[in-house]
Amino acid sequence: MNVGVETYITLISTPDYLPGVIALDRSLRASGTERPLVVAVADGAGAEVESDLKREGLETVRLPKAIRPRGLDQSDAHHWSNTFDKLHLFGLTRYRKLVYLDSDMMVLSRIDELFDWPHMSAVAAGQLVYPDWVRLNSGLMVIEPREGLPEEIVATLPAAMREASVDGSRIVGDQDLINAYYPEWPASRLQLDQGYNMLHPLVDQYIASGRYTLDAQAHPSGRARLIKVIHFIGSAKPWSLRGMLRHAMARCRGEVLPMQRRTFQMYRQLLRGSAGAFAAA
Repeated sequence: MNVGVETYITLISTPDYLPGVIALDRSLRASGTERPLVVAVADGAGAEVESDLKREGLETVRLPKAIRPRGLDQSDAHHWSNTFDKLHLFGLTRYRKLVYLDSDMMVLSRIDELFDWPHMSAVAAGQLVYPDWVRLNSGLMVIEPREGLPEEIVATLPAAMREASVDGSRIVGDQDLINAYYPEWPASRLQLDQGYNMLHPLVDQYIASGRYTLDAQAHPSGRARLIKVIHFIGSAKPWSLRGMLRHAMARCRGEVLPMQRRTFQMYRQLLRGSAGAFAAA
């Protein structure tokens, strides 16, 4: 039963993402929001992860076992399990509305206005740089849960796999299924400003365009839009040793652009628990 509760929500499927969840929560708190962040804990994450989150003062909701469509290759079982974890959020009818954020995101400014947007409002992330990127990015979405909706989305798997096969792939992710279920999204009015899901590798290109800024003080008087959420896409996350080493090596090669460096440093300060992470960067 829908009880009218609105909340931010993120997902943790493996213990590796625990630092990301904690950093995301800290960034939300620093933005000034009073709305909580609920952490959806996947069935495979383990009880210890849930205990760690509660020790951090985070509210959790335990998800049921992963949805397993018929006819899947058993050799891909681990991939499919993690893929479908996110889809459970579409059925959490204890909440009226969710603003979902991937756990590898950092919120730079208050984004409570997203609760005024309708179901499936999201971002075609990266589209300013790559105009053919018209599909929604599932890293940030406004969701109005409905009973049975996760199963309906999963039922689009054959269509999503056919589309993926055109590009020579037999593996699809939650984003592919969501786009298959909402094929009209690119032509809809549900597209949020790209500053709500700024892909970290592209941040300098967005700012160089003159259309976006990280400076909240300059935003009201200028034409540049404010970057409100940074999305650290890719397998090497900024909280991991691998991610730190990759960033350090790229800096040595002169491959890290100024705003990439600045936002990476901001994230590292969040991990250290610095209350002045944004002001100091």
